[in-house]
Amino acid sequence: MLKPFPVIYALLVALTGVAPSFCHGAPGELPPKLKPIATCPALTTAAATNHIAMTRLDPFGATNTLRAGDSATILGTLFLKKSQAQWLLHIEAAALPASQNPVKKPPPLVVHLFDTPVTFESKPVPAKLRMLGPFPVGGGSKQIKPEDTRTRLWLNESFLGVGLDQAAAVISRRFHAGDTNSATASTNGYANVKLTTAEKRAISGAVPTLVSYFEIVQHTEGLEDLLLKLVKMPSLWSIIRHGGVDVSLHIDKEAFAGNPADWNLPANVPVYYLPCTFTLNGQAAVNITMVVTSPHPPLLICGGVIALLAERPGDNESYMTLRVISARRGPEYENQNELNNGGDK
Repeated sequence: MLKPFPVIYALLVALTGVAPSFCHGAPGELPPKLKPIATCPALTTAAATNHIAMTRLDPFGATNTLRAGDSATILGTLFLKKSQAQWLLHIEAAALPASQNPVKKPPPLVVHLFDTPVTFESKPVPAKLRMLGPFPVGGGSKQIKPEDTRTRLWLNESFLGVGLDQAAAVISRRFHAGDTNSATASTNGYANVKLTTAEKRAISGAVPTLVSYFEIVQHTEGLEDLLLKLVKMPSLWSIIRHGGVDVSLHIDKEAFAGNPADWNLPANVPVYYLPCTFTLNGQAAVNITMVVTSPHPPLLICGGVIALLAERPGDNESYMTLRVISARRGPEYENQNELNNGGDK
């Protein structure tokens, strides 16, 4: 069976000429499918029983450092025709075991998207990941057995800290400020557009951030099976012609600035809608819209990706949303916050 997101091993980030997957109203408006969704009673009860936070976004920190206890809770909802299912992903930065301190520094990641390679330092940090659910919502015909799965993994603090917001800002600025009238820009992506060094680095930074973000997806047992329900598989002839299945993820040539208030963010914190297309053998398999912002704590642990919409091509009733509903700093921040407020948190 094809696993839909081994893209961290075969990741191609390209600015393509495909039609953008973002087509849900005017640019910058909150897409209807990404509006807040209430959690079903069973999931709410399970979260309370297991002490999983479902509210509160702590103030942004100034440094891109993960501390033990930093966490985020992500609400997932799968819509398949008239049936729905919900689950929670809870990811938490963990303390480094004494036996592994210090960790040997891994080599940097070198991205070759432009004429000059761009290098990104690598800093793995341990984390704990938990998935609670899925739980059926409403009158779904199929019974779902909710599960409580846990695993440990390594996140990459440096990669997550690069974020996708800067790449989205460049795309939005370049293609909404006159570059869309350029023949070379519209036919060749950024190949012939004169980008600054900083812009090239911003776009290249999408690679390490996506690599680390989808590491979370791959390590969540059961989540890949849910994602498979949305994948439009290639034909048998396509598989034969390609000698298998070629997996890639393309960033579309458009990005849109959103309203921070729609995401409970301060007015001075930028937010962007970044459409992508997940392809199999060059054909659209899943249309994705990522909602991204600055990857500072408490949103560093998810690379500043505050929501994701995945849609099955050609099927408006089959889609999935992931939305950060809580992001909190660890005990170190809590203790300092308590001291600063005279003992009242």
